[in-house]
Amino acid sequence: MESILDKLYALNESDFYPYHMPGHKRNGDSIFSIDITEIDGFDNMHRAAGIIKDAQRRAAELYGAKESFFLVNGSTCGLLSAICASFQSGDKVLVARNCHKAVYHALELRGIKPVYIYPETDIDYDISVGITAKQVEEAINCEPKGMILTSPTYEGLISEVKEIAELLHRKDMILIVDEAHGAHFGFHPAFPVSAVTQGADLVIQSLHKTLPSMTQTALLHRCSDRVSKGMIQKYLGIFQTSSPSYVFMAYMDECIRILEKQSNELFQAFYEKLEHFYKSCENLKNIKVYQPRSVVITSCNEAESLQKPEKQYCSDPGKVVISANGLTGKELYNILRQRFHLQPEMCAGNYVLAIMTICDTDEGFTRLYEALEQLDKENEAISSEQEITVSIETSDQAVDRVKDTQKTLVSLLKERPIRKYLSREAEALEGEILELKEAAGMVSKEYIYLYPPGIPFIVPGEVISDKVVKALINLKKLGYELQGSADETGKSLTVVKE
Repeated sequence: MESILDKLYALNESDFYPYHMPGHKRNGDSIFSIDITEIDGFDNMHRAAGIIKDAQRRAAELYGAKESFFLVNGSTCGLLSAICASFQSGDKVLVARNCHKAVYHALELRGIKPVYIYPETDIDYDISVGITAKQVEEAINCEPKGMILTSPTYEGLISEVKEIAELLHRKDMILIVDEAHGAHFGFHPAFPVSAVTQGADLVIQSLHKTLPSMTQTALLHRCSDRVSKGMIQKYLGIFQTSSPSYVFMAYMDECIRILEKQSNELFQAFYEKLEHFYKSCENLKNIKVYQPRSVVITSCNEAESLQKPEKQYCSDPGKVVISANGLTGKELYNILRQRFHLQPEMCAGNYVLAIMTICDTDEGFTRLYEALEQLDKENEAISSEQEITVSIETSDQAVDRVKDTQKTLVSLLKERPIRKYLSREAEALEGEILELKEAAGMVSKEYIYLYPPGIPFIVPGEVISDKVVKALINLKKLGYELQGSADETGKSLTVVKE
């Protein structure tokens, strides 16, 4: 069967002249040669009936979904579409508080009333862990229409999706799972299983985050009939561009074809690299690498790579979470980047996150381990005001700085803001701009978050506590950039005028 990419290259080699968009007319850079618009023979993503329909069908078959939709505006447009298609204005919906900002935007646009479930915090790394079925059972008495949760988290921790789905479905409620960081799940027993096969009704995945696909490419999987295809298509038509990139769709198609043909060998090799890396890191004394949870692999040689283990990972081993004695996450991030030329995905209170995928080379694993090994020997530290240094800092000041950062992030993770208005209601009210230090006790008209991961500390309509104000100011002093407000410096905030 001809792929989208093959058909694009064939068009470029033909004598068809482009009297149509895009304006580069397939001249110039090599990528231009396959960048087209909807012309005869190339289908239409919004009403797929040909090669795009075939490509989406292959994606659905690969993941085990009822049907799958290509997303060229990333998982963001998938979340917006899934939520708006599933719920109506005024509906109560259970929402994991550690969801991405796109979820909050959908709640605001649709006028949904969120009932938040707050994940527990991991005691070692101060990161949010997955949502449990027990938490959902305790919250379900409010008679919601369904639930939205993020699994895995940015750091790779998994919620009890199967148990939560069963609990919700007994009352005919909808479960939407933001699995943006889990498009690689289910292809090898050393990795968690996908929410697609765990009972979720709608699952959104970013191919580009953990698989060989271009930035901005993602999938929306419809796994049941609780949400109609027509409603999903309606909102995809609203939130997706009417000029979808054929380059994006072609490379999504290629990604699916690679997984169809090579997933066993690719993930087996990836697992072996990860296993060696984690075992090597056990020898480190001053550097701590978060070990994947609940690992019981009975056998993972080539012949038995599909054998189901006694227990699966309940965290993603491809998300490498690293902390160092005497260093904040931001300081460790700066050292890895500036001294070793290693670019982590993100940093938080006392750790950095490195994302590893099937495309990582032996060199990539080796360089990361050797850098950690070197830092471990030196027990190196760096102050937030200094340039890179090779001196060893063992003072109480370094320890206090790390504890201060951890305490600040934990205080924000554990905060339970009081909601006075829905986000949509707060938007309609008159506002005034105050310095952040003066905003305590006021109702916010803006979001405040760190990006990544894009999880709001404050949502429009919520009362800003003095505790939150102090924590946000402290984060700025520690070198973190607050985002979400109109003030790019993060020094002021728009609040509801009283």
